[in-house]
Amino acid sequence: MSYCFCKTILHHHGIHYLRLSPTHFIEANSHQLFLLPFTRCISSTANPNQHSFAASYLIKKCGFSPESALSASKHLKFETPDKPDSVIDTFRRYGFPEDKIFKLVKKFPKVLSCNPDKTLLPRLDFFLSRGMSSTELATLFCIIPPLLHRSLENIITPTFNFLSDLLQSNDKAITVAKTYPFIIYHRPESYLQPYVSILRENGIPKSHIASLIYKWPRTVRACPIRFRNTVETVKEMGFDPSKLVFTLAVLARSAQSKSGWEKKVGVYKRWGWSDEEVLAAFKRNPWCMMSSEDKIMAVMDFLVNNMGCESSYVAEHPILLLLSLEKRLIPRASVLQFLQSNKLIDEKPNLATLFKYSEKSFLHKFVDGFDEAPQLLKLYREKLNLSK
Repeated sequence: MSYCFCKTILHHHGIHYLRLSPTHFIEANSHQLFLLPFTRCISSTANPNQHSFAASYLIKKCGFSPESALSASKHLKFETPDKPDSVIDTFRRYGFPEDKIFKLVKKFPKVLSCNPDKTLLPRLDFFLSRGMSSTELATLFCIIPPLLHRSLENIITPTFNFLSDLLQSNDKAITVAKTYPFIIYHRPESYLQPYVSILRENGIPKSHIASLIYKWPRTVRACPIRFRNTVETVKEMGFDPSKLVFTLAVLARSAQSKSGWEKKVGVYKRWGWSDEEVLAAFKRNPWCMMSSEDKIMAVMDFLVNNMGCESSYVAEHPILLLLSLEKRLIPRASVLQFLQSNKLIDEKPNLATLFKYSEKSFLHKFVDGFDEAPQLLKLYREKLNLSK
């Protein structure tokens, strides 16, 4: 008889059970192996009595499936509904929406075993006192439930206060915490403080650092050693640390791996750019290295092959690589081509200027002033609608 191994491994009182088939398991202790029928294995590995109530509670009260309840109940130690009910009631009293409460419990069942007075209330009161609403707080803990068990004194409070001092605003600190909750999950000396220190040591103004963290808080999770190397690399490229573009360059450079960076450089080189042109474009607008390889290829193809641009012109105006092909470039190019083919304009406008105009300015300059305005507007809107 042959059996097919699968990944199911059960463990009970020092004995391991490896599932071979729907009907048989192998029992493995420190001395020997036995082939057991499935029914015996299930009997011998049934949830211990101390977990049976917890599993039942999770199924009936919290909507767990039997399988997930059995798994989660192994980490719960309550034999009456008093403790888990008090946890759920605490969330309700603090205004947590019902769906968020049970989403939180499903993601982090251990919360049902905690002491509300010692664990929940201090953390809930802390964030509410800083200006976070009950709904926002519920969302925060649903994103990162283990935050409920992080030290309020050693992690949450000092990290939040450091962030608030840097941003000079509790409201901004709350916004950052909502955007990227992991920023307050670690001790400040693990990521946040080294990140700020490295930037300050390199002459970056505090206001620029605050702006960087407020708008792009995920960068704070960079390894301090790697981040320091990134800052040094950007300095070597010739950026001035006192300028805001320096922080944007650091962000763009740290947001991707070395291989990812090299791949994008390779894409630009396929369009004839030299290393010097790639660097010059990056220094003019660091975001040109944040576009995906597919986006770069599509925009370059459109501008060079459809609009007749020189590849070097795009390198001189890298902002073009950041604009939406469907919502900006194609609709406006269609209007321009109509004007040119009908000899309604004498000179071809500067494309970088044409594409950078606000929509109001573009319509005023290239649509509204012509007798064919209704036709032009219809063409423009048709192209926009194709992008939806």
